[in-house]
Amino acid sequence: MEMMGQVKIGALVPCYNEAQRISGVLSILLTTPGIDEVWCVDDGSADATGELVRSRFPHVRLVSLERNRGKAGAVRAAAEQMDCDYVLLVDADLQELNPKQLQAGVAKMVAQDRIDMLIFFRTAEAWWTWLVRANDLFSGERIVRRSDLLAVLQDEVEGYQLEVAINDYMIENKRTVERSPLHCRSVLAAEKVGWQTGMEKETKMFRSILDYLGIGGLMRQMLWFPPLRF
Repeated sequence: MEMMGQVKIGALVPCYNEAQRISGVLSILLTTPGIDEVWCVDDGSADATGELVRSRFPHVRLVSLERNRGKAGAVRAAAEQMDCDYVLLVDADLQELNPKQLQAGVAKMVAQDRIDMLIFFRTAEAWWTWLVRANDLFSGERIVRRSDLLAVLQDEVEGYQLEVAINDYMIENKRTVERSPLHCRSVLAAEKVGWQTGMEKETKMFRSILDYLGIGGLMRQMLWFPPLRF
């Protein structure tokens, strides 16, 4: 991995029981120009996620948590230790990830220091995710200034609330946000743990977001970040 200019970007992958899916994501991150370091947080996994990362990806900086802290807690555990200007957040379960589009987004961020955050909107997601804006507003793939990310994490942000909390921070502080296409899709909870448990997890996620934002806050984000056509 080569450093592009003077800006340092670190990739951060929080994961929980993703031993079957994380290898493809880490392999791409480790070979993407402009990414200077890759961190992975094993958020108290019950499978062999941590062991897999440690054995197969020795160049990845692994943080292992004894208990599950949720996504926000996992991100906080690594972000506080990282030494970089920007943090590229990436979900561990991505499928069909396009390396060239990822590299293009990283290069754009490095070249234009006026951008405070770049959201990658997922172009391979199911049609219904576009309707509820899960492909961009809730996208786990984004590059954000580390200082801004740490500021967000100082508040009481839990698990699934991380992305919308970052969005709220950007709006409140009048930060410059752009979006860039990224061909990829996430794996639905129902595919991982079965339909009933998966639906319960998805419902819990949406309720958690509404608890943080409220309906008015969610509508504000939808208006602030209008839908994209691709």
